Amino acid sequence: MTDYLATAQQAAQFIDGQQIEGRAKWRRADQGSGSDYSLYHGSSGIILLLLELHAATGDPAALAKAIAAGEEVATHLGRVDHLSVSVSRGWPGYAFAMSELARATGREDFRILAGQCLDHLRAQASDLGSGIGWIEPMPFSDITGFTGDREIYDQSVGAAGAGLVLLYGHRHGLSPKALDWAVACAERLLEVAEPTADGLRWLMMADMPFAFTAPNFAHGGAGVGYFLLEVYRATGDERYLEAAKSAARYVQSRASTVGDGRLVCHTEEARNPIFYLGACHGPAGTGRLFLELYAVTGEAEWLDEARALTRGMLALGAPESRSKGLWANHSQCCGDAGVGEFALLMAERTGDEAYLSLAKRCADVIVAHSRLEGDRRSWIQAEHRDRPDFLEAQTGYMQGAAGIASFLVHLATTLKGQPVKLALPDWPQVG
Repeated sequence: MTDYLATAQQAAQFIDGQQIEGRAKWRRADQGSGSDYSLYHGSSGIILLLLELHAATGDPAALAKAIAAGEEVATHLGRVDHLSVSVSRGWPGYAFAMSELARATGREDFRILAGQCLDHLRAQASDLGSGIGWIEPMPFSDITGFTGDREIYDQSVGAAGAGLVLLYGHRHGLSPKALDWAVACAERLLEVAEPTADGLRWLMMADMPFAFTAPNFAHGGAGVGYFLLEVYRATGDERYLEAAKSAARYVQSRASTVGDGRLVCHTEEARNPIFYLGACHGPAGTGRLFLELYAVTGEAEWLDEARALTRGMLALGAPESRSKGLWANHSQCCGDAGVGEFALLMAERTGDEAYLSLAKRCADVIVAHSRLEGDRRSWIQAEHRDRPDFLEAQTGYMQGAAGIASFLVHLATTLKGQPVKLALPDWPQVG
């Protein structure tokens, strides 16, 4: 049987090999020149893995590396006065990483910094309608060619994701105003919802300049609905629960029968639907909304839908077979690690051993597609589906070895009966 924890430690050795000399910072990819401090690709995400390795093994070196990286991130944040609303690259992601570092170390300076990140996030918000929102340069301009400022709504790079971090900040006492700000964010998202015959929907941003109606988690109504459901949990306001249910019904209306299950299209404009399978646009993300609706309401239809999405994914041969929506990517965002994390969540919530088996299958695929050089293990992958020939061995959390290793730590410790996982604010809490 594969030693998943040892495999995760080999991934950590690969990450160590990409450390920039004299810095607590790592290259984004094997021997590449790029590096940053973000949660998505950079140091903040690697900090999460180091904290998990310390929790799982007691290794003091992992904790020391996490602290050193946190101190460098803190220095960086002290030099900037404007960052994106994006959880992946902006204030919310830094708030989460610094808070988790504070929780692991007891250091008050990291906790204060996490709260300051939330203050900066609120300061950059605009008062819009009866709530708040964020207007900033539109995301993915480098890919689409479209530029200009937009109000951003979604979970991945917009208000819904920021709102989830504000709720996290409320739970952990990072700011006395965090819940008020999350509610204001929710009020604005209710205002800009698009009513349809099938339910409420949200696009990625206001005044979409190109056709991209993505109903799933990262850029669509599933992610916004999940945020509104979590606001209901925090406030008891039934309006948010009803909006979350309406969002879920809209998502259901965009699903197709696949085998004995169902899958939701990546975008509604595609003449031949592509079904992503990972966390960003597949069951591993969208299934969270249905699983949480079941947890909140006890209504069996929502658990049935989460199960159906998983069966649809399996009907395409995942994780062993690579479909258009599960390409050569093994990471938390788009690939096997994200699928495996959702399988562990389903196993925990349902007690069904079949989901634990699925998580092991994901891990075995991950190991089989790895590259081992000495004591360093990495994964050469394509971050983007439409750039299959651009292959890198990446180090990051959402894309790369840190996030892959995080899943392997989670699986290994779950199998031992003591799961270790720092669940991101957009994941249901584990354990």
